[in-house]
Amino acid sequence: MKQSLLVHESPSIVRTVTSLLEGDGYEVICVENGKAALQNVTGLKYDVLVTGLNIPKMNGLELTDNIRFRNNCIPIVILSNTKSVETAVEAMRIGADDFVAEKTENLGKALLFVIERAIQLKRAERRMQIYESNLPICMHCKRIRYERENNKCAWVSVEEYFNRKMSGVDFSHGICPECIKKYYPDAK
Repeated sequence: MKQSLLVHESPSIVRTVTSLLEGDGYEVICVENGKAALQNVTGLKYDVLVTGLNIPKMNGLELTDNIRFRNNCIPIVILSNTKSVETAVEAMRIGADDFVAEKTENLGKALLFVIERAIQLKRAERRMQIYESNLPICMHCKRIRYERENNKCAWVSVEEYFNRKMSGVDFSHGICPECIKKYYPDAK
């Protein structure tokens, strides 16, 4: 069974969303405030978190920021009565996966669509993180295998790999204190 965590400042929204999600096969865990939501997310496996913005003890933006700071990759959907584009953009910048206005026409259908899309995107993101965390590196020259778009592979330097994979990120060299001591023992 799919599990969702729900925290919202409006009891009527909690009832509505709980009924909607349960009707779609979710087990819904409701908590009363942001701190309780943060505690529940830590260590427990939920498929999605639905939160309001004006929840007590830690607002929805602070909750989202704290969850992302802990590198938790739970999909987060903010459900709010605000129509502010700036607030929606800020929520997404902090790490929310989507933002739904409570006054949306056919809220139930829209919310279920957004939740499913957020879950699918987070699954793809996790797969990509796993893929990218396993870099094939030559044990002798330390070059990295880079798979090009045409399914051909090339062995490239670390610098070239990061420059290709993360365009816009500058790669610079430095030397750590241990290597200074090892390679430049006379340096002060």
